[in-house]
Amino acid sequence: MKKTLLFILLISPFISKSQQSNISNRSNSIYQRSFNNSTAYSYSIGYKILSFEEFPRILDQTDNNVLRRSVLNGIILKYNNKQISYRLSGSFYSNRITFQNGCDECEEIEGRLKDNHIKVGFEKNFTYGTIQPYFGIDLGIKRSIFKGDVKSTFQTLDSSGEYDVKTEKNGLSLSPLLGIKLNIIDHFSITAESTIDVFYSYERQERTNNANPGSRTLQKYYKWEYLLKPLGMLNLQYNFGAIY
Repeated sequence: MKKTLLFILLISPFISKSQQSNISNRSNSIYQRSFNNSTAYSYSIGYKILSFEEFPRILDQTDNNVLRRSVLNGIILKYNNKQISYRLSGSFYSNRITFQNGCDECEEIEGRLKDNHIKVGFEKNFTYGTIQPYFGIDLGIKRSIFKGDVKSTFQTLDSSGEYDVKTEKNGLSLSPLLGIKLNIIDHFSITAESTIDVFYSYERQERTNNANPGSRTLQKYYKWEYLLKPLGMLNLQYNFGAIY
């Protein structure tokens, strides 16, 4: 009898440890079933939260390489066929801007810039997991319109040079891109990508002299531009339709 009790006392710690291990494994299994960070989804919809990007040059703008910030101004849809993801995205920008034209002491222009961009393309992941880098390319159509007033600077003091201006650019863009996706919780991801737009456009420039409203000049151009977007879009993305 004493030997039996001694045997039970010796093995009881191992039984307790085994039970704890089973409970721990069961908890991990439940967590893995509730959130699998390598799950692939058929459909995604994302909302553009933030971007920093260049816009097409206006007239002889001196600071055309400035990066302009935009927030909450775009949407992206994706379809995944298990190999690549097809993309459809759209964004808009509308804001008042001021810049120097020709040179820093020539003319100051103030007005509203409106820019609309619709793109289709694809993306491909390098790896699958919590962090997923990807690459891709988009083909798009872009329209950029600026309306504003041109005023001589204080250095020239020439009011006769003041006039209204309207510029309009319509064209095609080709945009290679690199991005990274972070799967934060089940069905939700944050994506950030960088791109450069190769933009070919047809431009109309219309000027109306304030001193003589009947005096109007119209010029037309075809232009190539390269627009850098170090943060083309920062998205919050919802994924659904699990594939595996």
